[in-house]
Amino acid sequence: MKDILIVEDGRKERERLEKLFSAEGYAVVACESVAEAEKALEHEQFRLAVLDIGLGDKSGSHLFNTIKRTRSASFIIIFTGNPSVHLKQRFLDEGAVDYIVKASPEAQNDRFLGRVKEIIGEAESDSPEGIDLEYFLNHCLPEKSRNLFLDMNNNVPVCSCGSASYVVNFSGETQMPPEVTGRVICRQCGAELDPEIS
Repeated sequence: MKDILIVEDGRKERERLEKLFSAEGYAVVACESVAEAEKALEHEQFRLAVLDIGLGDKSGSHLFNTIKRTRSASFIIIFTGNPSVHLKQRFLDEGAVDYIVKASPEAQNDRFLGRVKEIIGEAESDSPEGIDLEYFLNHCLPEKSRNLFLDMNNNVPVCSCGSASYVVNFSGETQMPPEVTGRVICRQCGAELDPEIS
């Protein structure tokens, strides 16, 4: 799980936020379009999404609804140039944790960073690293071996914490295929899906 997804089509603002959060140790993915963000969300979950709503390819509202439906980010901040009180209330009512207007005092570095820390706390440095399980299944295993990692409906099983996002973390010892050892770890809580890959 990454810390923050930024979806902002203005290069200057996107780079400012990416630099601001990365400097505090947050794992950040910055996207300039809904399409790019949707690709990132296929492979990753986030603690926080910062969404512009006036994007070039599709409305940020579309992405907001997708993230809520798939639960691919724990919290969402709307970051927009639109100061509409009615729009702000709508997004807050629908589940956004904040609505920050660009160039407002709340959008300045110190205030924005402070708000992010209030919502998700400090950067998480202990999230498990490894190869995305779905990538591993589709690109590194013969088809007949994939079902060892899937449930009876051929889906990745849901962890007890509610996440279905895992990484394959290989042990530190030298690997000698076809004997490969490692662990499948939940990105959210660190629990193992299987004790070993062999």
